[in-house]
Amino acid sequence: MTTQISPSPRRTAAGVLPNLVIAGVVKGGTTSVFTYLSQHPDICASSKKETCYFLPLRYGNPLAPVDQYLANFSRYREQPYVMEATPGYFEGGSKLAQTMRETLGSKTRVIVILREPIERLFSFYNYQKAMLNLAQNMTFDRYIEACQNMPDTEVCKQVNDPYWGIKGGFYTEYIDSWFDVYEDSLKVFFFDQLKSDPAALLQQIYAWLKVEPILPDSLRVENKTVNYKNAWLHKAALSVNMRAERVLRAFPDLKDATRRLYFALNGRPFEERMTEATRAHLRSVYEPYNRRLAVQLTHRGYRDLPDWLSSAPTGRLS
Repeated sequence: MTTQISPSPRRTAAGVLPNLVIAGVVKGGTTSVFTYLSQHPDICASSKKETCYFLPLRYGNPLAPVDQYLANFSRYREQPYVMEATPGYFEGGSKLAQTMRETLGSKTRVIVILREPIERLFSFYNYQKAMLNLAQNMTFDRYIEACQNMPDTEVCKQVNDPYWGIKGGFYTEYIDSWFDVYEDSLKVFFFDQLKSDPAALLQQIYAWLKVEPILPDSLRVENKTVNYKNAWLHKAALSVNMRAERVLRAFPDLKDATRRLYFALNGRPFEERMTEATRAHLRSVYEPYNRRLAVQLTHRGYRDLPDWLSSAPTGRLS
């Protein structure tokens, strides 16, 4: 073992539970970070990236038997860290965060990766189209209108998750719930760091986890959203990917080769671009939330904030 500390994942008679969770945010680069960390010898990654085990709590539903959760960590070989990543957890509030801590143990560490909300929204919109959850003829402006017109009582339902795009960028409404439960065991990182220098971001995460800084051989972008040419072929590919995810994650080179072949056959770039008028509108929507988030993070000791937060005032919370 190369680790410098002795974290202790919680064990049960049926298996081991994770003690490292990437809890947010959707389209914030969590797949890339999960993939990079999976290659560290001191980290056992779940066989399926998004186990979604605690996600029912976000929608007011009960949890499945814990044995179903344990099945995701059958590859555990005494590594100090056991990890999963379900970015939808972040908006689950205090109940989800507290239940997760009670289930996994007080020594569990949580990573949250935040992305500039306008760019995250546009990526989320393209992702929902790529997942066939939105009509291909829906424009970004129509999507924004649909999100804003959907009542809060409806948009919070799991069936309407594709229209959660705008609210998913209101990070300030969720972050304190996680800090209150996990305190110093939660660390916020930024997509900006991942995009500009993924190796430096990994070094920060390794230092926080207190493991040896062993970088993976490749730092390629994972889960990049790509449009498709043929809808039938794309639907079939999504089904195969969902069924074969555990196998493909066990053989990352095979996964990469399969993905590259599919994109060469059926992938094409998204052609739609965000207009300046739309960007200005979204900037006005997110500005008050970003200002408050900057205050929250500054009060938690964060100083090197990205540009979309660094210009916000850091006075008293109102």
